[in-house]
Amino acid sequence: MQINKYSTLAIATGLLLVSSLLLVEIRERLIFNKPQPDLERMISNHPDGWTAVSGPFVDPKWSKSLQNVYDKVAARTYQNAEGKTVGIVMTWSRDGIHRDGHLQHICYQCSGFTVSQPKHNTVSTKAGKLNVITFKAYKDNMVEDVMYWRVTGGNADNETGDMLTLRFHKLIRLAHYILGNTPYNFMVRVSSVHSTSYEPDTAHIDYTRKYLEILPDEDRKLIMGQ
Repeated sequence: MQINKYSTLAIATGLLLVSSLLLVEIRERLIFNKPQPDLERMISNHPDGWTAVSGPFVDPKWSKSLQNVYDKVAARTYQNAEGKTVGIVMTWSRDGIHRDGHLQHICYQCSGFTVSQPKHNTVSTKAGKLNVITFKAYKDNMVEDVMYWRVTGGNADNETGDMLTLRFHKLIRLAHYILGNTPYNFMVRVSSVHSTSYEPDTAHIDYTRKYLEILPDEDRKLIMGQ
């Protein structure tokens, strides 16, 4: 069989394709074999004066449904001696591009809540400033004060839903992905519920400040995106 220049080109193209597929496979194995954070250990670590209780924040069916969206999910409800109750949810995904943390205010809307306009806020802690997104979620005669933040590849990622900005950041992440640098995604949501007749609750903010203080440095850097 005589090999002409077209056959040579076809063979070379095939070899390049096979090489590319092998490189992608090797890269994916390296990414997905990296150590994963122990969310259960991290979320079980709580400040003094707070006790784990059953509550509306920990719905087994809801938690199970999130496992189809994220690689790891953990949720807890805590209560202090004054009866203040907070819920904390953590999610983590190896691939922060294709499985990035959801915008929580949109998730609440899809769950039947009426949601206020999300706002960017800063929570001052002894470990430094924490940039968060806050909003209120209304349902029946209850109000849930919510704050959450996302960390992608070690950097704060707190967009609130502007489509142009979201697409721009998505393109940047895709560029990193093509270059072989797939960022992880970490999301933390902390909230407190109260009746509509009460003033806004700050229990979730107080809990977060104390929680970040007691964390080991490595966990705190992971959660805060430092």
